[in-house]
Amino acid sequence: MSKCKRILLTLVVALLPICGWGQVSARVAGLEGNSKYMALLLQEKQLHQREDSVMNVISQTRKLFAAATAEREKYGQEILRLEGELFDIRNRIGEVGNSINVIEQEYVLEHMDAPALPVTAPQSPAVTVAEDSLKKQVPNLVFNDYFKAHLSPNDYSSLCRSQEKEVVPPVLINTFLDNYRQMEELAATYSTAPRPEAEEAYSKLQTIKGINDVLADSLAHVWNYIYDNKVYAYNYLLDKMNKSELLDDFEKQFRETNQRIASARDQVASAVVYGYPLRKKLVLSYEMALAGILGYTQARDSLAKVLKEVDVLDYNLPPVDPTPRNFIEYGNIEVTSPAKYNSSHPIPQNEVFKYGTVYKVQVGNFIRTQPVSIFRNVSPLCYEKQEDGRYSYYAGAFRELPEAQAAVEQLTKLGFRKPQIVVWRDGIFESLGEEAASASAASSDQQEVFYRVEIGGEGEEMSAGVKEILSSVAQDKEVSRASAPDGGYIYTVGSFGDRESAERLAELLGAVDGVTAKVLELKN
Repeated sequence: MSKCKRILLTLVVALLPICGWGQVSARVAGLEGNSKYMALLLQEKQLHQREDSVMNVISQTRKLFAAATAEREKYGQEILRLEGELFDIRNRIGEVGNSINVIEQEYVLEHMDAPALPVTAPQSPAVTVAEDSLKKQVPNLVFNDYFKAHLSPNDYSSLCRSQEKEVVPPVLINTFLDNYRQMEELAATYSTAPRPEAEEAYSKLQTIKGINDVLADSLAHVWNYIYDNKVYAYNYLLDKMNKSELLDDFEKQFRETNQRIASARDQVASAVVYGYPLRKKLVLSYEMALAGILGYTQARDSLAKVLKEVDVLDYNLPPVDPTPRNFIEYGNIEVTSPAKYNSSHPIPQNEVFKYGTVYKVQVGNFIRTQPVSIFRNVSPLCYEKQEDGRYSYYAGAFRELPEAQAAVEQLTKLGFRKPQIVVWRDGIFESLGEEAASASAASSDQQEVFYRVEIGGEGEEMSAGVKEILSSVAQDKEVSRASAPDGGYIYTVGSFGDRESAERLAELLGAVDGVTAKVLELKN
């Protein structure tokens, strides 16, 4: 049996109806006879068990994903599917929890004026440290007797479960970091490799990015559970101790931490991962203060060690988002003999690229495909079947509009009737019509306008980021360098026949740290 099948079998077993888990106790005295309420409590318990089982299966699959080579994509898809099932289970836990809360609230409201019933929670009008002898201490703060004695059974159970879940975030983050390192390697491959290898790398990068997004969602869900239950219990106890100053200080730190995380949201790979050590340190400091008040020295020392470990964590990881590459193959109009296309080498279909701009000249739109002989030995050619069933044929592939306009004149002289310029910008089609095709003739009596891009903020040698952008979108453009008044250097790229291409380059360059770029309009 393969590893993947064994994992699926484990998942099936984990999701089977679970029996023999024992009974549950009513959280509110008096509701023991409410069959719907007790059934919901049992269902909630079962859902938590299933949640744990699915998380175990996901953990096994992630290990296989990290070790696999041939079946890596399959494991990645399986992780995404399992995370989706886990998300559904957690939604169901929330729905069941809400139903339980409604029944409890309605019961309490109905019996507010009734004689008091025995309750399951211990009664203590005020919490004081002195009343506890603290005879026994354990290093784990929440497992000390004080918390069990002064919290309701339900709140203490939630607090203990939160402590047990503390082992989950580091596992999720370590997997996230392993994936992040793979994404960096794939991004480097995408930026430099030939097209087939680059596209494969980009596809893998997007798959791993999807897995990391799911990991971040799981981290947020687990940490929110831990944080909410711990802080609720600690706030309750400190409020009973009248420690308002400590409560106010924690609330202030909580707001500041959230503001810090929010301000970094667009600069990091994951705000949840980035924020985890910041929030974790805040809760640890809170726990250390509480341990000090209660005199739990073992717990305080243990928390201090954990805080020292967390204090060095820094997940300020920049997003892995490589600059899109332009794989368009540009080509001028040629007339060859013999013709480039024939029955053995037919005219290819038009390929639409996701990134980049390409101008082409439409030389015909027909009801059916045409023989290559009608295109007068012109190349390069391609065709595209339209939504209405007609076939459009295009000649050439140009970076700039003036180049396409010159091709229109050339094709007109060859006998093509009313050739029209079309353009794809990042995969989006637009027909510029006959006006753009005839613009070159109209502009012959006017001054020629062209554009260049001026780059500032660079040294004697261009930075790697600027070189990468120029090699990707302006590899055929001339680059010159001149000294700047401030002792630095100014680089000029171009010329460009249209302002749009120049502005696009300037926008990409301006995104590089420390680099400025502006478009210059010039006339002959």
